[in-house]
Amino acid sequence: MLPRDERRFKAADLDGDLAATREEFTAFLHPEEFEHMKNIVVLETLEDIDKNEDGFVDQDEYIADMFANEEGGPEPDWVITEREQFSDFRDLNKDGKMDKDEIQHWILPQDYDHALAEARHLVYESDVDKDQKLTKEEVLDNWNMFVGSQATNYGEDLTRNHDEL
Repeated sequence: MLPRDERRFKAADLDGDLAATREEFTAFLHPEEFEHMKNIVVLETLEDIDKNEDGFVDQDEYIADMFANEEGGPEPDWVITEREQFSDFRDLNKDGKMDKDEIQHWILPQDYDHALAEARHLVYESDVDKDQKLTKEEVLDNWNMFVGSQATNYGEDLTRNHDEL
């Protein structure tokens, strides 16, 4: 992991002084949020998923990142759906594999708001009465989702007094 972290640190260190400012350290920790770090995110994703090390992610590697069919039985329906997603939406040039541009399109889509998506997910999963509002009880009943969410700063924001809660 050291060479990987060193590469990421050097990419985040915009002034090249080998000391991280607050902004540079934030880029190191959350590279997906910074334009100059997108290539690092793509490269790290490729390195994690590309098991045959050919510089691409094929459909089997894409699926293996999410599902290991250790029992050898039929694939669950969601895996079949993910295979279709790969063919229809991930492999944009239809060559059977994702290159770096396709990986970037997949993991860093231009029109996707991560914070909004996470907030909608929390409300959808926790809003028992489906009134689009969370009560204190709904939050407490689903505390594990909230303390595991980046949207609540991994639960830290729940310990502060908030009128909206």
